Amino acid sequence: MSCHNIGKGMNSVVEVVIDLFECDKIDLNACKEIIRACKQGVHWCDGNSEEAIACIGESYCGNCLKRIGYEEKIRVSSFQKDYQCVTRYLCKDCYQRLGYENRSYYLKNHLELMSKSA
Repeated sequence: MSCHNIGKGMNSVVEVVIDLFECDKIDLNACKEIIRACKQGVHWCDGNSEEAIACIGESYCGNCLKRIGYEEKIRVSSFQKDYQCVTRYLCKDCYQRLGYENRSYYLKNHLELMSKSA
């Protein structure tokens, strides 16, 4: 059985961290690092990492932490690991930028594989 209290506790930390970020008291990278630590911290007590980010999970871009509305958010779980996104959603700008970077990476690998097989 999962411990929901640790997720709620970590979520309260994320709420403070996101407020500090929005008031320009901490930078983006520090904010994301603390949020990732909160998500990992729930595993000390069999918690759910999504509970640790309940306050930002569906309303913030996982990359730039800009507040996003329902109509502009794009769900992408594949970017979480590669780009250390803290939520499953991206704003349109980050999706286009990261998607472009991702496409060029795959294209480069594909071309390298093709050149090695030739």
